[in-house]
Amino acid sequence: MDCLEKVKQFNPVDMVYDSREVGEGYLFFALKGFNVDANRFVPDLLKRFKKILVISEKEFDDERCVRVDDIKGCMGIVADWFFNHPSKKLKVVGITGTNGKTTTTYLLKSIFEDGEIIGTTGWTIKDERFKLKNTTPESIDLHRILNRMALAGSKYCFAEVSSHAISLRRIEGIEFALKVFTNISQDHLDFYGTLENYAQAKLSFFERLKPKVVNIDDEWGKRIVDAATISYGFSEMAFIRPVVYEYSLDGIRAKINAFGRLFDIKSSMIGEYNLYNIMAAIGVAYFFGVDFAKIEEGVAKSKGAPGRLEFYSKDGVYAVIDYAHTDDAMRNVLEALNRIKKGRIITVFGAGGDRDKGKRPKMGAVAERLSDIVVITSDNPRSEEPEAIINDILSGVKDKEKVVVEPDRFEAIKKALEIAQKGDIVAILGKGHEDYQILKDRTIHFDDAEVVRELWGLA
Repeated sequence: MDCLEKVKQFNPVDMVYDSREVGEGYLFFALKGFNVDANRFVPDLLKRFKKILVISEKEFDDERCVRVDDIKGCMGIVADWFFNHPSKKLKVVGITGTNGKTTTTYLLKSIFEDGEIIGTTGWTIKDERFKLKNTTPESIDLHRILNRMALAGSKYCFAEVSSHAISLRRIEGIEFALKVFTNISQDHLDFYGTLENYAQAKLSFFERLKPKVVNIDDEWGKRIVDAATISYGFSEMAFIRPVVYEYSLDGIRAKINAFGRLFDIKSSMIGEYNLYNIMAAIGVAYFFGVDFAKIEEGVAKSKGAPGRLEFYSKDGVYAVIDYAHTDDAMRNVLEALNRIKKGRIITVFGAGGDRDKGKRPKMGAVAERLSDIVVITSDNPRSEEPEAIINDILSGVKDKEKVVVEPDRFEAIKKALEIAQKGDIVAILGKGHEDYQILKDRTIHFDDAEVVRELWGLA
């Protein structure tokens, strides 16, 4: 008897993978994680609860335990059944790539009045937003969220699909109506080892033939183009491409050719990479047959995602908050700001601890090349010493004269704002929407935007 049939016979009250959430009549998936093996909690759970069903890849001498070879596959299939196949009741669009996923989901939510999002900033139902621990949650949580959306009457879900979610099989059991590829640059090499491995994880999302929207200006994107592809980019070969465009502090103005029809795009978002995000959103909306006027209106009213090029100004000085935490993302942001600057670029950033160390010097090099002044500080140092992370960043900087080092992030932002003169842009990068900072022994409240508003006395 297969896993699902056993579960159906048991008829669980609920299903969880966290031993702290187990109750009487629950189905428990004993996952073996990187830090904790949930199988160690199984004997205690069997003593505490009379009615319980445990799914595990380990053998237990108890009839209430079912051993399976593939627990992640089983969990996705069971979650799909338990929540009554929610991904078939919604049009689920999966968006993957290194950069642009979050902004694209927010653009789509603005275009589709009955659409929701799942991703880095959380998940939504109508105008309410809920937090998530991961960009893409585990399959049980994902199916539970999709079910909530379907019950609320939503018709679409625009979901960020992270590389970890693909590799760790968090999207098992989800039926995607459309898949989107944005781009690939170095990230998460602490997990994947090489860029090739990381890219292959992303590209594996497209192995099963599905209609897709693909950035064909990206070298990796070109590998997955086929007859089911809606392509976008600046290339003459793209089905969706800009004909005329300009960038300013006021945003993007462009005319975009989509399958021979011109869109008149006006957006308060800035920079070339946001034009790419807009084209990706147009591709999705075009696929689902959204009225052209609604697409233009949705793009125009979207402010993008929280913590993505979030602008503040005082006395002619601009501060920009952005989540850019890779060298490529930093390059995108800083190149965009350089195109529209009236004065200098002052960049404040750090790098995450216990994460891909190889990108740190590259981030330093990008900041040096595209900034007039660089303030290097802490991001989320986690278990590492902030000074050690800063030294890794500095190893990529040739001109140390343009660098200010300040490990305390609050003080770093304060210094940058004090240095700034009229016309300057202070780019505060790395944390974006995050309202916390993870230190060695604790997590504290920290919000870059709040700090700017506090220091500038903004409401």
